[in-house]
Amino acid sequence: MITGILTIAFSCFADGKNIQQKLRIEKQDDNNQILIAAGKPETKAGLLDDKWEDIDLVINTGETQLGGTLTIPNKLETSSLVIMSSGSGDQDRDETLDGFRVFKIIADHLASKGIASFRYDDRGVGTSTGNFVNSTLEDHVADLESIMDYFKSAEEHQFNEFTLFGHSQGGILAAKVAVGNEAVKKVILMGATAVPLVDVVLYQVRQEYRQTNIPKSIIEANVSAHNKLMRAIEDNRNIKEVLHEFRESTKAILYELSSTEQVADTLKIEKEATAQTNEFEIIYALPSLTSFLYYDPAKDFEKLEVPVLSLFGGLDKQVTIDQNKDRMENALLKSGTDYQLLTFDKANHLFQEAETGNREEYATREKKFVDDFLVEISQWILRTE
Repeated sequence: MITGILTIAFSCFADGKNIQQKLRIEKQDDNNQILIAAGKPETKAGLLDDKWEDIDLVINTGETQLGGTLTIPNKLETSSLVIMSSGSGDQDRDETLDGFRVFKIIADHLASKGIASFRYDDRGVGTSTGNFVNSTLEDHVADLESIMDYFKSAEEHQFNEFTLFGHSQGGILAAKVAVGNEAVKKVILMGATAVPLVDVVLYQVRQEYRQTNIPKSIIEANVSAHNKLMRAIEDNRNIKEVLHEFRESTKAILYELSSTEQVADTLKIEKEATAQTNEFEIIYALPSLTSFLYYDPAKDFEKLEVPVLSLFGGLDKQVTIDQNKDRMENALLKSGTDYQLLTFDKANHLFQEAETGNREEYATREKKFVDDFLVEISQWILRTE
C-alpha cells in the first residue's frame, strides 16, 4: 500500500521508462544550433499517399539538447504542427508506458490524416541532455518554446503555427505556453488536470486508503500529514515537527494494515514508518515535483483565446472527472474561447479500454486506444483549421 502511494507522489499522473535512442548525424547548421538525423520513410498501406516520414532531430536550446521525432506526411492537410508534451516522470518521446507507445501511435494516426507532429524526449532521457529530476516547470516551458522557435526558422519543414498537445501534466505546460502566444493556434488536453498538483496528490492518497478498512479519521490524519509536509518543505520551516507528525501518522496506517492480517510487529512498523518518512521528505523536495505542486492550471485555462479540445477518461483514477472536469469547463467558459470536452466512459488515464482504471492494470490492457479516441482528435484538428 505504501509503495503505491510513493508511486503516486513521485509521478502523480503517469510513469515512463527511458528508451535510449541512437542518432546518425546528417546535417549541422552554421551556428551549431541544430543537429538533424534523417529517419527512413515509413510506408503505411492504405493511408494518405501510402507514406509519411519520421525525421529524428536534436535541437540545441542553449542550456540543453532536446531529441525528438518529426512525423510528417507527404501531403499536409493543415498548416500547424502538433507538438506533444508528456506527463510527469522522465518520459521518452513516444511516452512509452508499460509498453504502450502513446505518442507514437497518435503521431502515426495524425500523419495518416495529413497532420504533422513532433514529440520529444524529456531532459536526461533518450537523446535529450540535462537533468530531469532538477528540471522545473519553467525549464519545461523554455524547452517547449525552444522547439517552437526552431521550427519557425527551420530551413526545411518550417512551421509558424502550432497545436500544443499535452497529456496529463503536459496539459499544464501546453496551456501555460499557449497563453498570449500568437503562434499557438489550438490546444489539446489529454487527461489534463484542472487543479494544482498538490490537490491531485492528496486525492490519490485518500483514494488509495479508502480501498482498505482503515478508519476514516486515520486516513484523514494521514492526508493532513502529507499536506503539511509538502507545505513545510515549500516554506522551509517547521520541518522537524512536521516530520514527526508524518511518521506518527504513517505508523497508525501501518498498524491498521497489519492488524487485519496478524499481530502487529512494532519494531518492523517503526522502521517502515521512518523509512517512508525519509523517502517522502526527499520526494516532496524534488524540483521536478515542487515547481508544479502549487501551480493552478485553471488560471491559464481562463486566459486561453484559441480552440481547446479536452479529453477525459471515465475510469481515469489519476486525473479524475470528479475533481477536474467541472473546474476545467468553468475556466474555459470564463475564457470565452471555443472548446469541446469529450469523455470516453471506459478509458483509463492512458485512454486504453479499462476494467477498473487502476494504475496496476495498465500493463495488462491491450496496447491501443479506446474506440474513436484517435478519430475525434484528428477530426477536431481538421475541423478547426
